[in-house]
Amino acid sequence: MQYENAKDILPASLLEEIQKYAEGKVIYIPKRSKREGWGEASGYREKLNKRNAAILNRYSSGTSIMEIAEEFFLSPETIKKIVYGKKVTLPGYSPSVYSAGQYSNAGLGEEWVRIYLESMGVDVPDGERYFLSELVRIPLRLIDDDYEEADDIDEGKLREVPLIILFEDHKFHVICGKDCLLMLRKEKKNAHYAFIFARKEEYEYYLKNFGKQFQRS
Repeated sequence: MQYENAKDILPASLLEEIQKYAEGKVIYIPKRSKREGWGEASGYREKLNKRNAAILNRYSSGTSIMEIAEEFFLSPETIKKIVYGKKVTLPGYSPSVYSAGQYSNAGLGEEWVRIYLESMGVDVPDGERYFLSELVRIPLRLIDDDYEEADDIDEGKLREVPLIILFEDHKFHVICGKDCLLMLRKEKKNAHYAFIFARKEEYEYYLKNFGKQFQRS
């Protein structure tokens, strides 16, 4: 069996915690037991498949992309990927921009967001009140929030996770990823990847003034 140095594969915070119990020891970490795929136990994946089938039916019957987007509270770009795209295998999930991009490109961005927010203990915005964009790059100057500096930020990891943003009252607010935003501003970054929820009443304003300007994933 080939051994790996834990400091080469584990986050520093996790390594420090393990060292409290097994510093200097050789330990074996067993593989995780096979679990149900995300959404299988809750029935969400089946619900998602039924929704996508309904979208395809609407499109086949002549309903426009924009009308479908308004009916299902999704961006027109996401609807296009569902109706024009080929059948896809659900991408592997990880809390990263790369994984989020895979989901978004498959028309499944909302599922990545749901998994991520639930893992972070953050409530998912009501799907009947908000539209969700595909993964985009948003200029950080547009984000209205100003947060105090944090001391315990893992600088090496934060930039890899998309921001989750709410567009409300014509302003952009971060609902998940505030530490990441702090670090990006500290590093003087101009833009970062994000999923954006827009209130139903403000979606047309968002789409007209911002939606077509943001770079797609």
